[in-house]
Amino acid sequence: MQKGTVLSYLKKIPRSGWILTAIIAVGIFLRTYNFQQWLYFYPDQARDVMIVDDFLSGKAGLPLLGFKAASTNFQLGAMYSYFQIISAKLFGSSPATDAYPDVLFGILTIPLLYYFLKRYFSTNISLALAGLYSVSFYAIRYSRFAWNTNPIPFFAILFLLAFHEFLFRKNKTSWTWIALVGISIGVGVQLHTVLLVLLPIITVLGFVYALKHDGKVWKKCVIIFLIALFLNGGQLLSETKSNFSNTRYFFSVLNDRSPSQSGGIVDSFVSNVICQSQSNVLYLSSLENNDNCDNASSLKYDKQAKEHLVPYLIIVASIFFGFSIFILGYLLLFYYFKKEQDEKKKIFLGLNLAYVALVFLVVFPIITHNGQVRYWLPAAFFPFLSFGLAAKYISKKITKNFQLLGFLLLLVLILMNFFTIFSEAGRHTAGMRSNAQYVVLGELEKINQYILSQSLPKNSAYIFGGQKYMQNFYKPLFYVASRQNFLMIRGGRDPKKIPDGEHIFFIGQNLEIGQDSKYDSAPADLGLNIKSYKSFGNIGVYEVTN
Repeated sequence: MQKGTVLSYLKKIPRSGWILTAIIAVGIFLRTYNFQQWLYFYPDQARDVMIVDDFLSGKAGLPLLGFKAASTNFQLGAMYSYFQIISAKLFGSSPATDAYPDVLFGILTIPLLYYFLKRYFSTNISLALAGLYSVSFYAIRYSRFAWNTNPIPFFAILFLLAFHEFLFRKNKTSWTWIALVGISIGVGVQLHTVLLVLLPIITVLGFVYALKHDGKVWKKCVIIFLIALFLNGGQLLSETKSNFSNTRYFFSVLNDRSPSQSGGIVDSFVSNVICQSQSNVLYLSSLENNDNCDNASSLKYDKQAKEHLVPYLIIVASIFFGFSIFILGYLLLFYYFKKEQDEKKKIFLGLNLAYVALVFLVVFPIITHNGQVRYWLPAAFFPFLSFGLAAKYISKKITKNFQLLGFLLLLVLILMNFFTIFSEAGRHTAGMRSNAQYVVLGELEKINQYILSQSLPKNSAYIFGGQKYMQNFYKPLFYVASRQNFLMIRGGRDPKKIPDGEHIFFIGQNLEIGQDSKYDSAPADLGLNIKSYKSFGNIGVYEVTN
């Protein structure tokens, strides 16, 4: 291509295209910077990479089913494992390469959200909301490690975008959009139990609507169904071999997670509202960065309000902000749906209203007072949609100085996210991110190298530790060591049974920080004597004798 042709082409790109490119570039940087060293690598991730390794080495066949849902025996589909296998085939198997699909889908969600929001909002509002998503700490966090729930926002938005096209165009919908609907359903139902229930329901309702307005659309409904069915072929094959045992587990899970079993209807409803409100806060501002839906319980303690006024006020502000977005989102979706005259936009609002309402209903019976914000990943776009609707409504009512007010509010949210991002980056840079609950690959590799060097010339060592540390560190440590042909042996309950001459290590909290009685125990609790000690940020590794 000649220079003049390139320049003329670049000049044709609108300003919004350059802004979106810059937004995506920022999002890529925040999701990939120091990716391998700062990668979260928990027992689940170690398990996943070992599954991939076993398949690639021929030790195991292609998995037909995926991971068990929470603490149940029900297994999701294996599509997420296929993503990891493809990545490992292309780039080699490692903890980082297994997470490449997550970071890829995390990056692609940024432009996808922009085009999704453009179906209703102006270019400027869509760009502003996509920009906020690009720097959202919570969205970034779920793009930087391997987990089957991480691609959910991408496939949920892809489904809504493609399904909206189908509901509007009906039988005139291009086959590309039809294929994307089928793919998003076929993949989505294998990522999380919520989507397994949600997507078929919303799809059937959409089919009924489309058939009612255009009877010829039935062929495309069939194609969507067949594509989704084909992508779940592994599950179907497994079910036929096992007499549908996994399906029976699924229905037993639904029965066990009914509101009556999880604390009652009122408790589940309150927990659901709080959890979605907290999800809104985390995605927009990173305020009160906490995965557990337990903010409301903090309001019950007057002592906390008196002794820790600032944290208490932050919690109050967080709950108020999240609940406001929650209420405004539903009310404004309904308000604009009833008011909208443009058919395409009306279908967009109606689809989103039905979708988020169904997410609430599907999550309702399974959530408890110990709920997790990740249950709301299927509606990760909702706080941004709500924010946009609120901006549109207020701009109609208060036109004077609204643009400046909206810009300032957007700037505050962006700065709040950057504050959390820099705080998190500081902990990683200092090697202080791993603790009893978090395992970071770069810090884990340093621990592994220390144990290996202290164990020479032997190629094995016994590992003990506090209960929480062993639960989270042993399997990742076992995997990292095995790549260097070193065997990490999990110590039993009685260290005295370990043969003489073996190297023994205890993992706990850094001695300089002190003992965390909630998660930790000391070597002396197991009758072990400290031979030497080395600290790794928050983690301490003791070389001990029995």
